[in-house]
Amino acid sequence: MQVDTLTLQVDALALQVHALALQVHALILQVHTFASQVDALTLQVHALTSQVDALAFLPNSGDKLQTII
Repeated sequence: MQVDTLTLQVDALALQVHALALQVHALILQVHTFASQVDALTLQVHALTSQVDALAFLPNSGDKLQTII
């Protein structure tokens, strides 16, 4: 009886550890997704900055640049 109870407790603990590992894995995936979103936003900002810089080389760019800013 005591051995059966101990076995069940060990099994329950193993399941809890496994569940915790799955939660950690899910958190890692969320962090990775967030980092990817930050990277994408950085690229968008870089593209926008490049477009604004390109406007400086256009004729009468001062008016256009003032409108954007």
